[in-house]
Amino acid sequence: MVTPDQYAWNALREYQEAGLLPEQAHANAWKFTLAIEASAALTALSDESLKSDPAIEALKRLKQFVKENYGDAAPSLLKTAGQLLKGIKSFNVSAFGFGAGLTRAAEDQPVTPQIIESILAAIAAVAQEIGIVIALDKLDDSWEGSDQSKQLLVGLLKASKDINDKYKGETVGSGLAVIVFLRADIYEGLRFDDKDKHRATEESINWSPDLLRDMVQERLPEQVSVSELFEPGEMRGSIAPFNYIAKRTFLRPREILQFLDECIRRAGQNATEITKDNVREAEEKYSSWKVEDLKQEYRRLYPDFEDIVEILRQAQHRYDTFTEFETHLHDRSPELVKKLGLRLIIERLFNASAIGVRLAGAGSPRFRSEDSDLVLPAVGAIYVHQCLYKGLSVREKRARDEQNGAGEQEEPDAPAD
Repeated sequence: MVTPDQYAWNALREYQEAGLLPEQAHANAWKFTLAIEASAALTALSDESLKSDPAIEALKRLKQFVKENYGDAAPSLLKTAGQLLKGIKSFNVSAFGFGAGLTRAAEDQPVTPQIIESILAAIAAVAQEIGIVIALDKLDDSWEGSDQSKQLLVGLLKASKDINDKYKGETVGSGLAVIVFLRADIYEGLRFDDKDKHRATEESINWSPDLLRDMVQERLPEQVSVSELFEPGEMRGSIAPFNYIAKRTFLRPREILQFLDECIRRAGQNATEITKDNVREAEEKYSSWKVEDLKQEYRRLYPDFEDIVEILRQAQHRYDTFTEFETHLHDRSPELVKKLGLRLIIERLFNASAIGVRLAGAGSPRFRSEDSDLVLPAVGAIYVHQCLYKGLSVREKRARDEQNGAGEQEEPDAPAD
């Protein structure tokens, strides 16, 4: 698993090649960086674990390459990225037949595609026997939404596709593969040629309450079920405690675990179960975390997002029409509405799942966190996500609170249809 930190990210972002578009230069930088990461991982492999002479010879070259450039220390993304900025002279590539004939002018050139392909070909020769997967995660940790950052990610996606297409295995479980984990909103914001060619290999990771329950169950002793963690009985709205918790998350594993950890802390070390009061008490702290986490997650993508979220504070949980919600937005923050426009504010809240929609008064409110293909409609009722209620002091609107007293009282915690 490769997780570039901010310093490595910044160095890779600065990499340039004369005569190449930034995206292609970044693709070359990513290919070389990934090749070094894979080479370093293979140094622990013994020759005896391989069968064919080409694979054994390739492994020897890779070990020589890593040894000559990094000694006994493990390569780091930061060091590799820093060396890339200095050009080919910063690397000893004699293991692959380069270096002896370099002229002074050539030494200052970027790492060439020929060198990159030679290293990747050696890795692929080994991968045909054992299979190698390079996974990249936490790319959003250093994301700040700039054009340079977008070009860097586009370069990574193009580099990954090139590697996957060229070095895929001849049999199941063999070959060299690169997997990039990227937040859906960031990926959707990237614009580049041939993006349609990536569609066939895109895979959305969607969690459901049932899958989250299974995830928690896997962490428990075999004789304990998830339901046995909680006090018998249901929460308000006739909903089981675990489902109550799940409805107050964006359906992410870490959020379920955060909420449960706070429930356990509230229950105490000597408790034999989590009570309903423990869940409600934990919700206060958890919800305040989610408000801040949401702001942190999207502030680099949407610079005004913190102010946008605050429009929901101490307001109602449901707006029966878009017009009602737009009126609230304008009354609460007219300057922000003037700057961004009503529709853009609503879209940003919707994309972040801070709000969801209920169409034609039927079914349950839907949020993008549970359906990444959900599109913001033109009409419908708007709901604030329940994970934000406590943190934003959102009040639950009831029909009896409305001036005309019409309509049926609604219970937000009722099970989904």
